[in-house]
Amino acid sequence: MSGAVKLMSTFIPRLKEFEKSLLDQFAQEIGDNSIPIIAIGGFSGTGKDTVAIIVKKFFKLNHNVSLNLIHAGEFVRKIAIESGWDEKNMDEFMAHIRNTQDAEFAQKVDLEIEKHALKTALLEGGIFVGRMAPFVIGTYGTTIWLEVAAQVIAQRLANDPTRAEFRMNERELIKKIQSRDKTDGERLERIYEVSFRDKKFFDLTLRNEALSLEELEETVINLLKRKYPVEKEED
Repeated sequence: MSGAVKLMSTFIPRLKEFEKSLLDQFAQEIGDNSIPIIAIGGFSGTGKDTVAIIVKKFFKLNHNVSLNLIHAGEFVRKIAIESGWDEKNMDEFMAHIRNTQDAEFAQKVDLEIEKHALKTALLEGGIFVGRMAPFVIGTYGTTIWLEVAAQVIAQRLANDPTRAEFRMNERELIKKIQSRDKTDGERLERIYEVSFRDKKFFDLTLRNEALSLEELEETVINLLKRKYPVEKEED
């Protein structure tokens, strides 16, 4: 299975020093790891989990590889426990991060999340799902960025009984989503020193709202086939 790149690097400047330490400390392990790395990013409601399922299915059916599916929230849980929080109180921990006046602590948590992601990716491979995942993974793997209009996200959330926004007024929800994404985007750009508008190095940037599930699957699989060719069976 191919997919390796010659010049490998994270896209986040503030992770460069940590990246170097990983490459120095785990040179042999990283060099020996041939498990694909796929990063799927985008703001909430853009369809990251749907794409992750497509990716996982592709590798299982075409390469007989069961890739681990890792969400950013899993690293949040690790950091919360390391910071002394009870694993049962993750909602309280996240509320503390959002509302804390200790900007230094909040930034440290954000950066630690991505450090965990980069280390896990380089040593273990897998499918990484999270807003910053493609920026973190950079050229170490295949990067997919999803975008969806706020109006479409609002409709999805308002009609999803598993979401807290279920049955919320869509007009109010649109304003909430736009405000949230603007605030989060500015905060993350400041912390990571990257721009969400600069996605030219990603393998795929996809406007997801106009695609049917079949069209989405076809687009993602076409990318994966180019990056990880499927061997043809001999007659």
